[in-house]
Amino acid sequence: MKKLKYYTFSSLFLILGVHLSFSQKAFTKEVGLISDNDLYTSSYYDRYYTNGTFLYFRYASKNSSVKKIHEFQIGHMMYTPQFANSFFPEAVDRPYAGYLFAKYSHLFFSPKNYGLKSSLELGVLGPDARAEDMQNLIHQIYGFNPTTGWNYQISNTFGINMGLVFLKPFSKTSKKRMDFTSTTTLKLGTIFTELNTNIYARINLFSTLLNTYSNSTLFESNLNRIATSQKKELFIFIKPQIGYALHNATIQGSLFKYDSPITFGINSFIYELEFGLKYAIKRFDLSYSVIKYSRKTDAIEEKINTYGQIKIAYKLN
Repeated sequence: MKKLKYYTFSSLFLILGVHLSFSQKAFTKEVGLISDNDLYTSSYYDRYYTNGTFLYFRYASKNSSVKKIHEFQIGHMMYTPQFANSFFPEAVDRPYAGYLFAKYSHLFFSPKNYGLKSSLELGVLGPDARAEDMQNLIHQIYGFNPTTGWNYQISNTFGINMGLVFLKPFSKTSKKRMDFTSTTTLKLGTIFTELNTNIYARINLFSTLLNTYSNSTLFESNLNRIATSQKKELFIFIKPQIGYALHNATIQGSLFKYDSPITFGINSFIYELEFGLKYAIKRFDLSYSVIKYSRKTDAIEEKINTYGQIKIAYKLN
């Protein structure tokens, strides 16, 4: 009788274990919102790159020997002078500009310990991007006055941009406390043309090993077809970046026509420092970061400007 009970309970535990192992599903898809705003770092400043909103959907490829992640994104970016209410052109130290776009990206990870991300972006820069309406809506939410000066914004121009990002970790083995990864980014098109390179440093706040770069929220790569690959993360990151810009249509206007009321030349050498906190657990990815960047044109008085970024993402089976 005791043996019968033992075998019965053993069978039940075995069946339950098998059921649980099969009931665990991998998270293969993700929807998310990224919001940039200088109000996330200051309640006083509302200028230059003043707002960015990005909605995206990404998924991991099926039946692939290496990890591949596809992403579709809709984004809106908004730029204003130092003072959002600039009644006279003399007060405009950075052109008003709005950019609305749709983008497709493909992220690929090689067994040889590197990653490659390519993207194609189509959009419109100018009044058709409806940035004035968006800014007035944001000001209404925060209780600010409506803006003026958008009659000086960059004129309508078609946007087509291609991007390429090369990811390369400095270490081939997983680290427990800190690791470093470099990325090099090329943007080429009618809106932005520039080359950037940076170093990511992750500082782990968990006692376990840091996740590999191909399975980390740092590079938005923590989607998997295998349930056991899903791992939680909590880390601080720091990213210093240098770059060289050839064209920025939000400051210089269109490459093909010269009908914008106010434009400026750009600073070719650009610098940026980003730091923040990223957290990933089960279905959720959350992050907050601060970005400090050098002035993009000499017309801007302040040498360093700042904005904040918040990301919220939810994973699906």
